[in-house]
Amino acid sequence: MQVRRSKLRRRKKPGNIKWLLKILAFLLIMFSLYSFVHSSFFSVSLIKVIGAKSVSDTDILALSGLIKGENIFKIDREKAEEKISTHAMVAGVKVQKRFPRTIEVILEERIPAALIPISGGFMHIDMEGFVLRKDNQLNIEPLPIITGLDLPNTMTVGEKINSEKLDVGLKMIEQMDQEAKEVIAEINVFDSQKLKAFTVQGTEVRLGNGENFQEKFGKFLLVLKEEEKRDRLGDIEYIDLSFSGRPVVCYRK
Repeated sequence: MQVRRSKLRRRKKPGNIKWLLKILAFLLIMFSLYSFVHSSFFSVSLIKVIGAKSVSDTDILALSGLIKGENIFKIDREKAEEKISTHAMVAGVKVQKRFPRTIEVILEERIPAALIPISGGFMHIDMEGFVLRKDNQLNIEPLPIITGLDLPNTMTVGEKINSEKLDVGLKMIEQMDQEAKEVIAEINVFDSQKLKAFTVQGTEVRLGNGENFQEKFGKFLLVLKEEEKRDRLGDIEYIDLSFSGRPVVCYRK
């Protein structure tokens, strides 16, 4: 019996060696894989910023904390996106890894929709009311100016303006097509029930509460064409569209 048991033990040894070799091979593969993943093959060599128009690539990269040479597996996309989102002009951002060595930063910029006069210049705002930047002079960018607001001069870039009057003005701008934006230079929202607009020529347009703006603007264009034929555009004091029916044209005395 003892002889048989010793033979059985001797027969098991080759199997034990095979398992040991398999474990060693597995560990070797894992070590090789680990070394490969952490090798320079996956070091970031290119960071592309896509969609930047008003914002410089340099500013975005500086905010992101992304650097060339870092291992692509160690890049924290969510952290980079969070940092980039603090820029006033950024509405949305997506950081994507393109293996083996490329990072893409895809931006959605905020689009300036209007100007608000402030002491010493203008604030550029988007359709959500975020302050995008401040200028000390009127930009050549053809944006409507919203007046009649009572805002502090302490508004900072990136801050959202919470104002019912501003919301009314932005709602009107949202209804404007390109033709309207080329004609209307200013919207006064001091009284939300007696809204006024001023053309680039300075003609006052009384809009009432601002509802059905597109319909009113269509009537306004017809009046302008009629008055232009009569060569009386310069004589107009205001055009009243605040009620239904034919617009009322009041001339300077």
